[in-house]
Amino acid sequence: MNKLYWIVCEEKDTTLFEGRHLGRTRATAIKFLKEQIGRRNLNGLVFTITEIPVPLIREIVAEILGGDLPAPPLPIKETPVEPEPEAPLASPAPVASDGRPGNPGFGDDLWAQARAYWEECRCIRKTAEHFGLSQNSVKTRARREGWRK
Repeated sequence: MNKLYWIVCEEKDTTLFEGRHLGRTRATAIKFLKEQIGRRNLNGLVFTITEIPVPLIREIVAEILGGDLPAPPLPIKETPVEPEPEAPLASPAPVASDGRPGNPGFGDDLWAQARAYWEECRCIRKTAEHFGLSQNSVKTRARREGWRK
């Protein structure tokens, strides 16, 4: 699910970028900021990336304007989404196939497939790349479920 982020970036007394970005994660917002200012890293800059709950902002604006005018929709600059790696991803489900409460973020079926893949290759990095997950997510899951035992 995409979120709307407000980004402000300054260097000394100069504002280099101020605007919105629609993306899945804060990391995509950081990547977007680097592209906008044309830098490979953000060292030496002061920046903030804040997730904006749009309905709340619309309510605040309507209240400030006296409630008579509906808040206009915010224009959103959307960046192209990179295609997901080709992997058999399970649809997210709040309950696993065996009826236990599951992981609503990715689904227990995906993690079962990830574990099976890991048991074949024994490589966290390859498993993460194959399923489009972060290495830290795979490491955390492996430690929590005792994959190495």
